[in-house]
Amino acid sequence: MNIMDTKLDGVLTNSLHLHYNQEIMNNAVIQIRTDQELKESAQKVAEELGFSLSSLIKAFLKNVTRTKTVAFSTGEAPSAWLLEQMQQAQKDLKTGDYYKFASKEQSLDFLKKQSNDR
Repeated sequence: MNIMDTKLDGVLTNSLHLHYNQEIMNNAVIQIRTDQELKESAQKVAEELGFSLSSLIKAFLKNVTRTKTVAFSTGEAPSAWLLEQMQQAQKDLKTGDYYKFASKEQSLDFLKKQSNDR
């Protein structure tokens, strides 16, 4: 290796190092603390959707920044009690077994009476 090769290699190495440092400076690192189970289940969901966990978090942050809102969905199913009440309401509607009111005042009076009777 001659002096010219060494200088050229040094310039190339310094140039690559500078480019690498600029790339690192453009990527901020965010660390969060969470339990292992949550991390693993989130990674599994991300993989099922075809994403990395990092890309999903990045997309979430971009959406928060763009919309200035945070949307969460629990995705929980209705409880057994609520399902039962909904089914009963549908049956009552079909059979006509429900109350009709001529005004909102009548409906509020009815509800007050019902709560006082208990």
